[in-house]
Amino acid sequence: MIAKAVKYTLSVALLCTSASFALAESAPAVVAGAKQEGKLISYGMSDDWVNLGTIFTEIEKKYGVEHVDTDMTSGEQITHLLAEKSAPVMDIADIGYDFVGRLLDEKLAGSYKNANWDRIKPQFKDPEGHWAASYWGAIAFLVNTDQVKTAPASWNDLLKPEYKDMICSRDPRVSTYATASVLAAALANGGSEANVQPGLDWFKQLRDSGNLRKGVVLNVASIQKGECPISLVYDFDGQAKRDATGLPLKVVIPTDGTVGMLFAQYVSAVAPHPNAAKGALDFLFSDEGQILLAKGHAHPTRDVELPKDVAGAMLPKESYAKVHFPTDVKSFSTAIKAIVDGWNVIETK
Repeated sequence: MIAKAVKYTLSVALLCTSASFALAESAPAVVAGAKQEGKLISYGMSDDWVNLGTIFTEIEKKYGVEHVDTDMTSGEQITHLLAEKSAPVMDIADIGYDFVGRLLDEKLAGSYKNANWDRIKPQFKDPEGHWAASYWGAIAFLVNTDQVKTAPASWNDLLKPEYKDMICSRDPRVSTYATASVLAAALANGGSEANVQPGLDWFKQLRDSGNLRKGVVLNVASIQKGECPISLVYDFDGQAKRDATGLPLKVVIPTDGTVGMLFAQYVSAVAPHPNAAKGALDFLFSDEGQILLAKGHAHPTRDVELPKDVAGAMLPKESYAKVHFPTDVKSFSTAIKAIVDGWNVIETK
């Protein structure tokens, strides 16, 4: 994202809890409590997602805990937490911003303000300390340059005849990045969070033109297997797969703007290991944690100076000049619901 080591200043949301510390390290009581608890249970993404495997290994060392995680989507996470209210299992979780509204409505998140709370901009954290996002990702195009002669540069480029049966996206009713793609296309065509219709019209055109390939389940996996020349993905996921596979993959940030999706972390309201959970959040929002996220190509949500090699591996800063971040939980949640409801109507006609 940046050609040299610089301070990150892009906007994002963070998720935290009640006790605020002035120092960038966990309070001694948190460290001691975590070691006594000895365990940390998390729900969310897999270990290869934004370098989470390495991050949790470091948390295990620092706090003397055994980490156990269960991979699941944000929707599945909510379902599990509702079922576990009387028999709590999870301590912390990684959840998409589009599910934060329901998280709050169901009162599933505890309150904890992490050790770097005061270094987080107010618009990117819950004033009550119930959530904060430690990283974000931009909705982007992942292009196999062996299969695509000229890569698309904008959302409306994807409607061109030359991309017939080349574009992969999941159904916007079931996938966050597909829903966010519709919102990004709406913004690029004069819409807004309050008016997503231009995005719905765009996605219908994409489908009706035959450019949208049918039967795709996992966008990144499909392009990785050579099944899909162009896929709608998170930029960090595309870059990670490019690096891991050595395939000729190019991540393109749409020139007419895109959506910056926030990924929030929170402590369960009934966490069995509360100190381990607090320590884990302290680490995620520390300089070390933020740099490790950047090594996984995610964008840190705090202003942190990245090592030159880490910063140099990211796309240029100017690529992200037109990133739209959610206005607030209510506005964004309303937009997502309007997209899901709108696509339901289109699909049933």
